[in-house]
Amino acid sequence: MIFNQYLEALELSAPREPSLAFLNAFTIQHIERFTFNNLAVVLCQDIPLDLPVLFNKVVLRGAGGYCFEHNKLAYEALSHWGYNVRLLLARVINNNERPVPRTHRITLVELNQQRYLIDVGFGAACPTSPINLDNPLPQQAGFEHYQIQKNDRGEYELWQCHEDGPFLLYRFDLAQYSDADCELGHFYSHKHPNAVFNNNLVVSKKTSTNAISIANQRLKYSSASGTNIEFIESSKALFEALTNLFQLTVEQAVCEYLFEHFIVPKIDHSKI
Repeated sequence: MIFNQYLEALELSAPREPSLAFLNAFTIQHIERFTFNNLAVVLCQDIPLDLPVLFNKVVLRGAGGYCFEHNKLAYEALSHWGYNVRLLLARVINNNERPVPRTHRITLVELNQQRYLIDVGFGAACPTSPINLDNPLPQQAGFEHYQIQKNDRGEYELWQCHEDGPFLLYRFDLAQYSDADCELGHFYSHKHPNAVFNNNLVVSKKTSTNAISIANQRLKYSSASGTNIEFIESSKALFEALTNLFQLTVEQAVCEYLFEHFIVPKIDHSKI
C-alpha cells in the first residue's frame, strides 16, 4: 500500500523489472515533488525513521525532510521494486576539508553490471539523475554536472562541476552499513549542539532546470544561466517563501520563531 501510494504521488507506474530508465524517472520525480528541509530539526520535533512515519511525513503530508528520511524511503521503495540496493554513509565535506562524521545517507544501486549512486536527499546540490560510480568523466544531471573520483585511500568522492572549479560535496566508501549506523548519524545530525542542522535553517526544492534554496537569510535561485541571491528581511517574507515557493504548510508564528532564531543572528550588521 505504501509503495503504491508513493508511485501515485510520483506519477509513475511500477517497473516490470529494474531498469535505468525507471531509475532516472524515479530520481527526478522524487526530488521535484518533495522538499529538502530541516524544519523538524530546528523546531525540536521527534524524527523517527520508521517507514510508515516517513511515508506519512514526506509523501502524504508533503512536509519533506532531510537525507535520513528521503533516502531511506527511496532505498526501501527501490528494494521493493526489485533493485539491488546497498545503504552507504558519507562524510559531507562541502569543499571544506576537516574531520567530520558520516552523517549523510545515500544509496548504491547495482544494475546491469554497473553501479549507480542514488541520492534524493542532499538539498540544492542533489544530483537529479543517477551517477555512474564506474565512470570517471563528468556526468550531466539536469542543468549541472557531477564527477566521481577515487582518492588515494580508495574512497569515492562526489564532485560538483562549478564555473570557478570543482566543488567536493561528500566522500564515501563501500563498507557494510545498517540502519543502526543510520540511527547514530541521524541522532548526531538532529541532536548534537554543534550539528549543522541544529544551527541553520535549510530548505530547498529542485527540478532538472533550476533550484531554489534557503540558507538562513539567503534565498538563492540557481539555473544553467547562473545564480541570483536575495535576502529574507522579515518573518512575513519567510512565511511567503515557505508557503508559496516551497508549498510547505507552516504557521506565521512558526516563521516568526525561525526568523528570530536562525535569520536575525546570521545577519552581518556591519554590511547594513
